[in-house]
Amino acid sequence: MLPKKIRPLLVFSVVFLAVAATGRFARQSYSANLTNVSVTLSNSRLSFKGALAAGNTVGSSQITINSTANAYPSTDSAQLQQGDIVRIGEAGSLASHTVTGISSANSFEIGTVLVAGDADTGDDVIASQSSTLTLAFTTQTAVANGIFQVLIPADAATVNADGIPDKGYFDYGTAIPTITCPSNATTTYDFVAGVATASAVTINSAKYHSYICAYSGTGAIGTVFSTMTVNNVINPAPKASHIAGTADTYKPIIRQLNNSTTVIDQTTVSIGVLEAVRVTASVAPLITFKIQGVGSGISTCGNNTSVASTATAVPFGELLIDTFTHAAQALAVSTNAADGYAVTATENDQLSRNNVTCTGAIPTSSDCIIDSTGDTGAMLHSTGDEWSSTNFKGFGYSLHDANTSGLTPVFEYNSAAGACDGTGDCFRQFADAEVPDSATQIFSATDVADNHNLYVCYRAVISTTQAAGNYENYITYTATANF
Repeated sequence: MLPKKIRPLLVFSVVFLAVAATGRFARQSYSANLTNVSVTLSNSRLSFKGALAAGNTVGSSQITINSTANAYPSTDSAQLQQGDIVRIGEAGSLASHTVTGISSANSFEIGTVLVAGDADTGDDVIASQSSTLTLAFTTQTAVANGIFQVLIPADAATVNADGIPDKGYFDYGTAIPTITCPSNATTTYDFVAGVATASAVTINSAKYHSYICAYSGTGAIGTVFSTMTVNNVINPAPKASHIAGTADTYKPIIRQLNNSTTVIDQTTVSIGVLEAVRVTASVAPLITFKIQGVGSGISTCGNNTSVASTATAVPFGELLIDTFTHAAQALAVSTNAADGYAVTATENDQLSRNNVTCTGAIPTSSDCIIDSTGDTGAMLHSTGDEWSSTNFKGFGYSLHDANTSGLTPVFEYNSAAGACDGTGDCFRQFADAEVPDSATQIFSATDVADNHNLYVCYRAVISTTQAAGNYENYITYTATANF
């Protein structure tokens, strides 16, 4: 008999884009703002910075963290996920371990064991999340021999460049980040190597890490740049009183300077960082993206849910051989983005047991619950298929715009397109990052949105040859606003 907890934990990412409309900052006036500005984090997960609770023992692989609210930046192990590298111990002698599972809100497992000196109450528990920051913008002023600069909020403390996550700020890291400047453009922009400096700028007593790309040339109005990147930015640990499932937001500043380092143009943007519900993203100032659980017995996608979900987990329970198990979550987006938004989804791998890699589009291992191929074998992450027979095993999803709130789903459970005949069992696979598949759009809108929402419906059924054990994977949802 299979265990009662086969839980695909879900990860979502939220994307924030922001463009300021007017320009007055730090008591200086600017002739214009940069436009079409976006700052995207390749990984928008919060870093983990917690501490051991009392009762951990040397030689144990079961870790219990202090879960007292606000005692440490990170007090919930749901912020971690399988495969994370976590460092445990005292400052200066942190041992590295791999997270192999999440047991509860205050405990997780590692693939090794705690050694002497690393099991004391209050010892650090740290899992840094680094990301690549990508900047896109359009110039509004022709500045000869100028500088493009990105300012990222930094802790005012002197230990903001040690590679240890900072509470509510980005850490610079121990190695100098790599900056990739935009491509040269004949006589208008000829870039030199980028320069990164920790805590280089202070504005109204706030510290910022600085990343610059300087150029020679005349500059130009209306030049579009989209390839300036900064590697190995250390994401913040949660802010004080952080609320799980709600992004901590930060405001990087994008500036264009002249060769005397006088600010000519600037735009402030917002980015959101979440724990492992868990999204990469740039997010507009007035956008919200939420995942909510759906109870058991709720009608979604033409079926009643078999189990209840939460914002961060879909606990299928004990899967059956001859009966589908159904679950659902509700996704909601609100934004003032004039050109709307798009939401994509991808899974890190197919559902697997014991951290096995499910190789290929149709893995053969009995440790993998495959992504279903549907009744006719036509189901893919890009193509729907009818899936009404339990003779065809695996895991898949469908969509249900129950409230017709203004969004456009790519397909729905009752679609009649491709191999789907409109009878109500149209499903698809999630895009599989292991294959690798690119993230697939699941719904979008082309105008402002006031609580656009739909159900994502999950379905699973197993074969008689499925190995007994606990299975899981992670699904990342990314919402991008378009200004």
